[in-house]
Amino acid sequence: MSGNRLSGKVAVITGAASGIGRGTAERFAEEGAKLVLVDNNEARLLEAAEQLKAGGASVVAVAGDVSLSETADRVLEAGRDAFGGIDILFNNAGIMPVVSVLDMAEETWDSVMDVNLKAMFLLSKRVIPEMLKRGGGSIINTSSVMSTLTEPKYAGYTSSKAGIIGLTKAIAVEYAEEGVRCNAICPGWVDTELNQRLAVELGGMDKLYPIIKQQQPTGKMATVREIANVVLFLASDESTAITGASIFADGATSAFI
Repeated sequence: MSGNRLSGKVAVITGAASGIGRGTAERFAEEGAKLVLVDNNEARLLEAAEQLKAGGASVVAVAGDVSLSETADRVLEAGRDAFGGIDILFNNAGIMPVVSVLDMAEETWDSVMDVNLKAMFLLSKRVIPEMLKRGGGSIINTSSVMSTLTEPKYAGYTSSKAGIIGLTKAIAVEYAEEGVRCNAICPGWVDTELNQRLAVELGGMDKLYPIIKQQQPTGKMATVREIANVVLFLASDESTAITGASIFADGATSAFI
């Protein structure tokens, strides 16, 4: 499937070296977007960028820690210098420490808040003025079904993902009249490398799927492409009536538990 739903649009994608970020970069490229890819894993980021370029996409890569202001500055400069501005921001980078409240170090709490939430504020703050110059734009933030549901040892992750919902609503309300939309996606189980590693730790995918089936009524993980299609819709002009929303792409988990 390919088309021109994002033709002429410039999109920033964080966490672009793997998982949902990389899958979304591929999907955006198919629809004609020019890409600014961001990740802290420089080797994998450059690999992803080269693969997309080989397919004909226009791509620049920015390696760095998204929780730092200097990275946000470099992303803004890259979008301006390479493509003249930014129309779409997919705030997707995140980390997921698994540790109890009592065992969590203060540094771990700060790190998950910085990467998962503060980074979205920093990049949105840089990018919104560019979007306003271009008559509007779309920001999509990756939250999680765990913004409203949780398990033991996910206090930091759940708190950060809930915070993303609040930030998303605040940006949407503040810039609604000026054409900058902001929405969140809330995935459930997704077939990413993170969950594939979890399966290995549990002893194989046959050990993981009973857990998924207990939590996600579809009984299977969503594919990265399925999530990327949701992001594409929110980035495109097909969703201009939607802002301030949280889209649960979670296989009915939030309806079931």
